[in-house]
Amino acid sequence: MASFQARGRDPLLDQGTQAALERRGRELLGLGLIGAGLAVAAMLATYSPDDPSWLAATEAEAGNALGRIGAAIASPLFVIAGHAAWLIALLLAGWGLRFVLHRGSDRALARAVFAPIAVALAAVQASTLVPGAAWDHSFGLGGLFGDTVLGALLGVLPVSAGLGLKVLSFLSFFATLAMGAFVLGFDRAELRALWHFLWRGAVLAYVLLLTLVLRGGSAAAAHLAAAAEARRARRADPALDARDEPAPRPAGVLRADPRPARRAAETPAPGLLARGPALLRRVIDPSAKPSPLMPGAVP
Repeated sequence: MASFQARGRDPLLDQGTQAALERRGRELLGLGLIGAGLAVAAMLATYSPDDPSWLAATEAEAGNALGRIGAAIASPLFVIAGHAAWLIALLLAGWGLRFVLHRGSDRALARAVFAPIAVALAAVQASTLVPGAAWDHSFGLGGLFGDTVLGALLGVLPVSAGLGLKVLSFLSFFATLAMGAFVLGFDRAELRALWHFLWRGAVLAYVLLLTLVLRGGSAAAAHLAAAAEARRARRADPALDARDEPAPRPAGVLRADPRPARRAAETPAPGLLARGPALLRRVIDPSAKPSPLMPGAVP
């Protein structure tokens, strides 16, 4: 039986082109995830319990940034998970950034499947916090899920409710932090680099603050030293004090106010022509009585 050698068909695209297309595809997927994260963040930021949703039947216009669809999605998220729903936006944006930068995108499927556990831990942590005055719901910051799990855990712990709440808040904080770092795809090298970055930033901030404080303290110390040196010089030479201090005013001598004299000196005296009409009025005035000292006056 004769055998024929079939010539292999050349691929449509070479390996370099395929790798470039794969990279561009991951970048487009990352941009889409970043956009989805920003949309979820805008939806949660503009959430209002008065908007029409599955849990509120109203004919009013939705004030959500994504309209009725955003209000319909944000309402159950807030009711179930509370503020822990913000972790969903962070996960979407974080993985989108990894796909765009090509940093750890191969760990997406193995890590992102544990995202619900991270959101649940964040809900329990949020329920341990005290709601502010702007919180309009009857449940806590972790939603109904966080309040339910927190109540069950407080009933199991063999301590008082106050102490158990503090312990659970402490433990759930670090558990949420560790689980969030895991589902965001961080490995040991990235965590080590992040720790060094934060540590160096804290040290540099402390050094800068200390430098500013010492610089201000040295300027104040120099000013105080100059003032002390001036006081010592005055004690050593009494003539300096006499020269610096104003001359004492003699007792019983009143100082005249120079302002009227200066004002009089500045005002020019009227001339003879200016005083002429006044003299004529004085002579012509018939009601004026003659002075007894004038000659010819009748006594």
